[in-house]
Amino acid sequence: MAYNNGMKLGQVVLEKAVENRKVVIRHMDKDDAEPMREYINKISKEQTYITFQGEELTIDDELEHVEDATKKINKGIYIKLLLFVDGKLAGISEVGLGVRTHSHVGGLGLSLDSSVRGMGLGRLFLETLLDVVKKELKGLRMIELSVFVNNEIAINLYKSCGFAEVARIPEKIFYKGNYVDEIIMILKV
Repeated sequence: MAYNNGMKLGQVVLEKAVENRKVVIRHMDKDDAEPMREYINKISKEQTYITFQGEELTIDDELEHVEDATKKINKGIYIKLLLFVDGKLAGISEVGLGVRTHSHVGGLGLSLDSSVRGMGLGRLFLETLLDVVKKELKGLRMIELSVFVNNEIAINLYKSCGFAEVARIPEKIFYKGNYVDEIIMILKV
């Protein structure tokens, strides 16, 4: 296992029961490439509110991503948490620090499998991620994210966790045959 500033690849951050299901949130590990590839390809096919809209990653793509992510984790500039429900990967989240003049800003991404939406796991996952990054990412002062304007559930979740809308870019996202606005939100930490 790799270590940096108290972070450990594969380290469990939270384990609890939710609706009689075992939920585990842990740091990514080098062995997670295949389950992450399967997960992202599944939600890509759903054409949910992510940038992947039907494309499929190869195992080589995902191995390259895991290698790059591991380097950033070991530098202390990136955190990637995975959410497992009953042993199956059901969510991925990450915050990575920017570079140079943006090194105090973390870019956030979060997704959940459709099979576990509506259980309160989005909130649990986001709150856990925020707790971890506030402790582990040195120099972090602000977290930034972007969200599709029509993803009202996510927007409401982010607002309830303290994020504020700071910009709206008209028709930036081409989604299911239409151009939709992208909302930029921030949280000062």
